[in-house]
Amino acid sequence: MNAGMKDMLNVMSKVLNLGASLPDVIRMSTWSAAKSIRREQLGNLDPGADADVTVLRLEKGTFGFLDSAGSRRDGNQRLTAEITIRAGKAVWDLNGRAGQDWKSFPYRKREPPRT
Repeated sequence: MNAGMKDMLNVMSKVLNLGASLPDVIRMSTWSAAKSIRREQLGNLDPGADADVTVLRLEKGTFGFLDSAGSRRDGNQRLTAEITIRAGKAVWDLNGRAGQDWKSFPYRKREPPRT
């Protein structure tokens, strides 16, 4: 899909490039969104809340963003997901940040394939 709303980070990046501050974009996408659907247990990190955390990277550069009609608006920043942690486990890890370094990884010898 290559239209106006590819994914949440694309929409968040558009709002950021329209002039909203990063804290406002995060709030709109988490706590405000959870409140609007009456799911206050989501969108926050209070004790007892479901811990679903994404670490974002703010990239600077030249980026194009499409609207639903296919018109492009240029921006100079975008958000990228580095890692998402759900229930204490990395479920998305763009750059392998949660993995163990290969030098200390306990490799196991593989059995030869059976023929």
